[in-house]
Amino acid sequence: MLWWTLLAIGWLVAAVWLSGAVPTARFLRRARLAARAGTLPDPDAWPTISVIVPARDEAQRIEEALRSLAHLDYPALEVIVVDDRSGDGTGEIVDRVAAGEPRIEALHVEDLPSGWLGKCYAMHVGARRASGEFLLFTDGDVVFAPETVRLAVRYAVARKLDHLTLIPGLTPGGYFEDAVKSYFAMLFVFGTRAWKAASVSKDVYVGAGAFNLVRRTAYEGIGGHEPLRLEVADDLMLGKLIKRTGHRQEALIAQRHLRLAWHEGVRGYVRGLEKNGFASLGYSLPFLLLVTGFIAVLYTVPYLGVLAFRDARVIGYATSVVVMHAIFAYVASFVRNRWFMTPALPVAAFIYLWAVWRSTLITLRQGGVRWRETFYPLDLLRRGPSK
Repeated sequence: MLWWTLLAIGWLVAAVWLSGAVPTARFLRRARLAARAGTLPDPDAWPTISVIVPARDEAQRIEEALRSLAHLDYPALEVIVVDDRSGDGTGEIVDRVAAGEPRIEALHVEDLPSGWLGKCYAMHVGARRASGEFLLFTDGDVVFAPETVRLAVRYAVARKLDHLTLIPGLTPGGYFEDAVKSYFAMLFVFGTRAWKAASVSKDVYVGAGAFNLVRRTAYEGIGGHEPLRLEVADDLMLGKLIKRTGHRQEALIAQRHLRLAWHEGVRGYVRGLEKNGFASLGYSLPFLLLVTGFIAVLYTVPYLGVLAFRDARVIGYATSVVVMHAIFAYVASFVRNRWFMTPALPVAAFIYLWAVWRSTLITLRQGGVRWRETFYPLDLLRRGPSK
């Protein structure tokens, strides 16, 4: 009986890995922006686009990002940059770039109203100023290739979408930095089931801060950013509200069209998850324990089985090891052609767990989230308006 139980466990873990790895690999291969949009016809008339860029303390990268937006080859576009109380010179850079780029308009938030997160309010301010038929929400550190918006709008119009998310490429760094970035990218696609974003299911949704293109009528239909004013994971929750109100949504891969530096080094990655690690789990300790146990089983049981067994029982565990490393290597190739990063998978997984536990402990200890020099109490975040 024990022999058959251990055999079944190995194949059960393998089935879990295969159920996520196969559709993820198919999605990464087939859902590429250039391939999906490249053969489609241009719309009869290009809809107007308003790009909204919230920025706080982005002095290191904001100019390159804004220059890339100013030089997009899209014919009907405005860029609204909202400086959210920056203290590092971001506002001055934004004003200087806007003065020389007619497509760019600079706005400045001096005071944050009660009941709002800074970034959410900045996007709310930008959206109120926007005039486009589509709104494109992006971040102040994302660099665009010139044809990105044209391809995305062509695809959205042809597919009659209300929301299109593009998943960006990540600027490569050191070995373990790339490993944790690749792991997070894999976790994002697994967790959101991005390959099913086009389905009618309202329980499957996606959104990314680097590129959320939303039809204005859909945005106004969900109440804009008002329901999201206390959402740390505002990008994903925007996708959730759009999908749950019956609008059409899809996600594509755009690693050659969008470039995001994100966090520098493993330490930067861990610190970057400080504000949203616990938030991504709904500020729920039981859910954190469930996720911890699930990841621990997925990443330790296969190795233990391979080491322990020398008969037919080993096949399921070995299959898990091969599949998990193969899909991680494939995702890693989108960060950089670093297939040799595959041995770092278990390290990256447990770095992620450490980052989430660290986020949880810090959030509980200080009673809330400190984000860009502003403190948001936990009880306020837990009863956010979109909950």
